[in-house]
Amino acid sequence: MNVAPFQLKRELRGLLTLGLPIILTQLIQVSNTTVAILMMGRVGSIELAALGLGGSFMIFVFLVCLGIMMSLSPTIAQHFGAGRIEGIRRAFQQGLWLVLATGISAFFLLRQMGQLMHWIGVDPEVIPLAQAYLNLAAWSMPATCLYLALRFLCEATGHSRPMLVINIATLPVVVVGNWALIFGHWGLPALGVEGAALNLILVMSLNAMGMLVFVLLAPRYRARNLFVSFSLPSKEFLTLLKLGLPIAGTLVLDSGFFSAIALMMGKMGHLWLAAHQVAINYATIAFMIPVSLSSATMARVGQAMGQGDPVLARQRGFLGISASLLLVVPSIVLILAFPQWVAGLYTGDLAVIQAALPLLLAAAMLQIFDATYITAQGALRGLKDVNGPMLISLSFWVCGLPAAWLMGLVIGWGAVGLWWGMVFGVALTAVLLVWRFHWRSARTIRETRA
Repeated sequence: MNVAPFQLKRELRGLLTLGLPIILTQLIQVSNTTVAILMMGRVGSIELAALGLGGSFMIFVFLVCLGIMMSLSPTIAQHFGAGRIEGIRRAFQQGLWLVLATGISAFFLLRQMGQLMHWIGVDPEVIPLAQAYLNLAAWSMPATCLYLALRFLCEATGHSRPMLVINIATLPVVVVGNWALIFGHWGLPALGVEGAALNLILVMSLNAMGMLVFVLLAPRYRARNLFVSFSLPSKEFLTLLKLGLPIAGTLVLDSGFFSAIALMMGKMGHLWLAAHQVAINYATIAFMIPVSLSSATMARVGQAMGQGDPVLARQRGFLGISASLLLVVPSIVLILAFPQWVAGLYTGDLAVIQAALPLLLAAAMLQIFDATYITAQGALRGLKDVNGPMLISLSFWVCGLPAAWLMGLVIGWGAVGLWWGMVFGVALTAVLLVWRFHWRSARTIRETRA
């Protein structure tokens, strides 16, 4: 199973060629929320808490859509690896029907979250602003789903740079749009959290339009006749849905766990919720690196399987996990060396900064296990193993959430206890997923040789 030196160099180059543009793209995309959070911290702690809480629900629903649309990546990657152009066209067209279904569903779901916030007992000062954000941000979901379908088409065929170019082009809109709409510049009203939501709609619409124009005009995609003889929903739609729903289920379990932590944090008042938002946003930014390499790993493992080479698929999976761990080291060093400076980037409120410091320490440890578990998930999805990761994600709820509840609310460690319970849940999940990929890839090799 050892990769020869020249093979390792080649595979690492292939992973980074695909993965680095995805990393930069993801970092730019998360900047919309980050820029909004940085600006909202200057508006007030209640507004910051509302954006953080609304953002938690937004991420939850987004990840459901992401999971369903992600079914396109291993499917198209295997068609691409095997040279089946007609298979790529069919899968992509059925994926567009998924765009329609998921985009509309996400819109209606987000607009109902206020009732849930009341039911779980979130700080009443925060709820109206959080729901106002979600009511508007929901309009971004159809464009977001279209963008995801086009993104996974490009990633699966080894083409990630166009996404980077398009997101760089819309980056000024992220900064200037949030500045104008949140604070009320250029004659616009100061809309606060609603301004952040409006800018999200604008940015995601521009990204989706840019990707669509690229796919329509690029010779490599025009040659595949992706939009010719457009087909109605078929068996392939159901196949994609069957693959995508367990992925979505996994992401629901994953994101639901983090949302549950945020909701428990909401019971502690807006100060700790704001501090939590500082730490979780920093961790989320760093998380974009392994998330991106997970996508690249999934595509490359899928391509290897399409080529009929499970040994190469296994090598690519473990290479992706190792690369993810190495690439988050600088972020961990930064947060350990300069925690107060990091917290000060988000808010000038000294009380929030002080509260955030112990949470940032836990966030440093979290990144190690975040990088491991998410990339192992990507490797397994490249093998089209989606049910195993979903079952393993139950460990978040069976072990991680009770640990957070025990340490945070029963023992009385408060927000710090909630965070270390979260770290424990992610660590356990990471170990189980790596073991699953080791077992599943070895079994696939044996079955191929038999």
